[in-house]
Amino acid sequence: MTLNQIRCFEAVCQAMSFSKAANTLYISQPAISKSISKLEQELGAELFLQSGNTLYLTAAGEQFRDFVRTVRRAYDLLREQLEQGKSLRGKTLRLGCPETWNPAFFAGRLEACFADAVPDGKLILEARKLSDLLLGLQSGTLDMVISHDFYAPGTPGLDSLFLTRTATGILYARDRFDRPVTLEQLTGAGFLLYDRDIEKRVGAVIQSVCARRGLTPRITNKGHITQALFDVARGAGVMFFTAWDSAVGNAAYGFYPLEDTLPVKLVYAPERLPACADRFLRAAAGIVWD
Repeated sequence: MTLNQIRCFEAVCQAMSFSKAANTLYISQPAISKSISKLEQELGAELFLQSGNTLYLTAAGEQFRDFVRTVRRAYDLLREQLEQGKSLRGKTLRLGCPETWNPAFFAGRLEACFADAVPDGKLILEARKLSDLLLGLQSGTLDMVISHDFYAPGTPGLDSLFLTRTATGILYARDRFDRPVTLEQLTGAGFLLYDRDIEKRVGAVIQSVCARRGLTPRITNKGHITQALFDVARGAGVMFFTAWDSAVGNAAYGFYPLEDTLPVKLVYAPERLPACADRFLRAAAGIVWD
């Protein structure tokens, strides 16, 4: 069975005449008759009967007509879905963020911004390990990343848009330090890291923060956020965090604020951006952050 045979069958069903169907399809009547004959041979049943000048569908013909209508509806639905997919292809933006961040600080603003800039588009927000964010940009599984500087190294081919700055501080276990908590106490406990891909960059930030205060930090990389937070909770170290990190709101932890801030940027590869990205970037540049 071919699409041409189905078209011929549908045309004959609509006109109930081989000659009229031939005129509709701009082919000869013998071509219509040959197509229907081959279809009947394949199905092993007659589809039409001729009585005088009147053409009728047989019972098998009615069954096949219902089948063709079902296939036609499914085909039309598939085409519609594919067309919708094409129209959304340039209007979908995949944005990655660090898995440790609290979305309450940024997700709502970015989603509202995208909705205004691209009313018929879709913003997909994905939380990933820090090391996976850059890989996502390089592989094309992410269109953009929202991050601090040390989450996205200065890699050739990447660009960025500054959004705002976040406050920073030191995360510690509330029940493991005497009150009042001092900076010397916290730095003396040692700093814990959790991602080896950003160890040098985060370590440099910690070194700089402490050096300006005349302190020398001890830094240990635990290799995993869960282990690092567990050790902080039992008093075996502290962590340098920003106010956007989700653990800051946990009642088990205290947060010693620092006057240092870190920039928050949208990082992206310009040559791989979807069509909607320019509008989103222009709108994002105007977001007012508290």
